[in-house]
Amino acid sequence: MLPDISRLVDKIHDAGRASDAWPEALKSLTDALGVGGAACIITNQGTRCVDWVCFSGLSAEFQSSYIDRYAALDPFAPLINVARGWTKLSECLPESVLSRSEWYTDFVMACGVRDILATRLFDTPSHSAIVGLHQQIGRRFGDKTTSILDDVTAPLGSATLRHVERLFSPTRDDTEREIVAEGVKYYFHVSNGRQYSDETGKLFPTDREAVAHASVLAAELRQDRDWDGFVISVTDKDGKAIAEIPVCL
Repeated sequence: MLPDISRLVDKIHDAGRASDAWPEALKSLTDALGVGGAACIITNQGTRCVDWVCFSGLSAEFQSSYIDRYAALDPFAPLINVARGWTKLSECLPESVLSRSEWYTDFVMACGVRDILATRLFDTPSHSAIVGLHQQIGRRFGDKTTSILDDVTAPLGSATLRHVERLFSPTRDDTEREIVAEGVKYYFHVSNGRQYSDETGKLFPTDREAVAHASVLAAELRQDRDWDGFVISVTDKDGKAIAEIPVCL
């Protein structure tokens, strides 16, 4: 990993530990990629409303407008899924659709953005997280984009997951903390015709945290093409299936 990417990854890890570090992490990401801006969007799975965002660069001053109006009109976010990896707006929705979209004409283009490259970092029962890169009008994503994203996608997933857990995990009393400290053992099996069984497992306080961990594992495996098409199956200590997370490029 190049030194500048190492510093970028350090900034991303900082954001996982402190909310106020996100603007600097996104700025470092856009600087490394040579793009005009970026956004991290966390959506509540129950209400389908945006619970938290951080916009950087071109779209930063329009952050409140996105939350108040344009998030509900966004046709791109529902098309971004964990299995597809990084998805480009211009290759996902035709110009004929975008030209009729209020979100695109009155928000995206008003920000000075030409195209967006985005990925869904994870889906948990409570929240989902998307990171988008914004390229300004008149420019294209550079050749180095893919190689840098290979290095930062997994750290972004881990940092965003820690951020969600810190912001939205319910407050527990001392008794509940003792239960959480013990946790329940979950197993993470990887398969695609061949089965790689998890014999040791990990302790997590709830199904939600276990599924979120599986999503991060999938993001890490996605960096290696040999794992394309595999599935991470999450089971509890009794062998009950909890979730399946695809590992697809």
